[in-house]
Amino acid sequence: MRKVAIMGAGQSGLHLGLRLLQAGYEVSILSEKTAEEIFNGPPTGGTYLFHDSLHLEQQTGLELWKDTALYCSSFGLNFGTPDGQFAFTINTKLKQPGVSIDQRLKFYEWIKLFEERGGHFIVSPSTPADLLACTELFDLVVVSSGKGPLAKLFERDAEKSTWEKPARKLVQLHINNFEHPGKTKFTTLNISVIMGAGEIITAPFYQKDDIQCSWILMEIIPGGPMDVFDEAKTGHQLLHCCKQILKNLVPWQYPLYATAELIEDDAFLKGSFVPTVRKPYIKLNSTATVMGVGDTVILNDPIVGQGGNNATKMAHSYAEKIIAHGDKPFDEAWMQQTFDEFWQYSRYVNRFSDIFLSPPATHVRTILQAATENPTIATDLANGFNHPPSLFPWIDDAQAAQAYLTSRAEVFAPTT
Repeated sequence: MRKVAIMGAGQSGLHLGLRLLQAGYEVSILSEKTAEEIFNGPPTGGTYLFHDSLHLEQQTGLELWKDTALYCSSFGLNFGTPDGQFAFTINTKLKQPGVSIDQRLKFYEWIKLFEERGGHFIVSPSTPADLLACTELFDLVVVSSGKGPLAKLFERDAEKSTWEKPARKLVQLHINNFEHPGKTKFTTLNISVIMGAGEIITAPFYQKDDIQCSWILMEIIPGGPMDVFDEAKTGHQLLHCCKQILKNLVPWQYPLYATAELIEDDAFLKGSFVPTVRKPYIKLNSTATVMGVGDTVILNDPIVGQGGNNATKMAHSYAEKIIAHGDKPFDEAWMQQTFDEFWQYSRYVNRFSDIFLSPPATHVRTILQAATENPTIATDLANGFNHPPSLFPWIDDAQAAQAYLTSRAEVFAPTT
């Protein structure tokens, strides 16, 4: 039985470990925190998973909240200007629903499941020396430490990394006591783009204490009209700033959130990071090599909700490659090839994120405008978040965009 060690107990590390257990591998996960410390710790990002990622979780027996959490069935993309003027909106249905589960709850339950299925969960600080020691005990060592210190051991890939500083400042709040249009259940993933200022993203959120609430994520262009959070230190100060932005920049949405409250005093996150792609492995010495997975090697801004989805798909892809590799050695060539094959998918994810982080090109604005009138285009766009390669090449190339719009206009043309 082959032995695999995974450094880190997050979305990609736990998914990878549980999938390998399912295939009969001996798996150890090393974490700096216990399951209880993770559950009782500060909030993490409100990761939203689309259908394809949920399907992979389901295959591994990990979709545990289908009967309790509120799933999103609708998608809204709104545009406004920094002077508070509404521009246009795109509304459509998702072909398959998605969901956002508190990662503290998810990781706690997955760790317990990992142990129940025979995995070894070890609580220990992880250092470069630990990595080296693990290579002597395991057939393969995988680092899944997200943005942690071990990730910095992996070299930045300058060719694949398009950012050298944070593209956005980030503020996320977990809230309740707000209104929904029509007084119905809140089942919409909603993105409001304030041109030149940033984005405001909301979604239903299943919180760890069995609370169905929402998160609101402020994607703030540094130095722009939304960049007002630097002096806010507490959750309530952040919420006050958030409401002021809603009132001034998206007044048509502000009444929905005027009475919003934090679900807990510490129910917020604030910070920034540089979207980065790193080399897929590191050599510790002439014979010891370890590979990275998830955010450790592909770290995206959350603007188009791909972080958790990419981590899930990458973990699943790596698991299948490990299983298919049989008893052969996990050498550098195999690690590079395993990453390269997943990059054929993720390069579209990364480019999709870059397109939204950058001022929209003329052809992108044309596509968005067309989606307000043509429901087929709106559906294609919304469901592209689930599978970004489906958006290409037309979202990234003016000539391809024109051909795409022509084809969709023919589909939508009324019959006589």
